[in-house]
Order: sequence, then structure tokens, then C-alpha cells
Amino acid sequence: MARDPHSPLSTHPDPPHAPDTAPTENPALLSQRTALILFMALCAGIGIGVLTFLAKRSYPEAVIAGVLTAGACAMGLHNVVG
Repeated sequence: MARDPHSPLSTHPDPPHAPDTAPTENPALLSQRTALILFMALCAGIGIGVLTFLAKRSYPEAVIAGVLTAGACAMGLHNVVG
């Protein structure tokens, strides 16, 4: 609808558009607690795997020991880290 050229101008300008308040960054994939637990379990698993390999000179035993240690450590830290 066109404005009548003889009518006075509006004393109230159009309000400015509200800024977009939607978050622009993606949410974190893991929480800090989960990342800490997984990191500590991974470090423990690698450490035990290396020590097992140095003691037994067997790759399969070292891998099994490392994986089992990482799993057990993750479950234990889940209950401890709060």
C-alpha cells in the first residue's frame, strides 16, 4: 500500500530488526567429563599395553591387556570422576 504524498511522515520509525539469537557454533560432541575419562582410560591402556609387550614380547597379549585395561579404567573412572 503506497503512502499518500500529502500525509505527514510518521514520527515513529520502524523498529530495528531483532538480532538473530540462534547459536552459531555447533554443540560439543563430547562433554569435558567424558573426554577426560576417555583420555585417561586411553593413556592407561597404552601404558599397560607397552609394559605387557616389554615383559612378554607378544603383540596379541599386549593388545588384549591394553584393551581390557582401557575398558576397565573407563568403567571405573565413570564411577569416580564426578
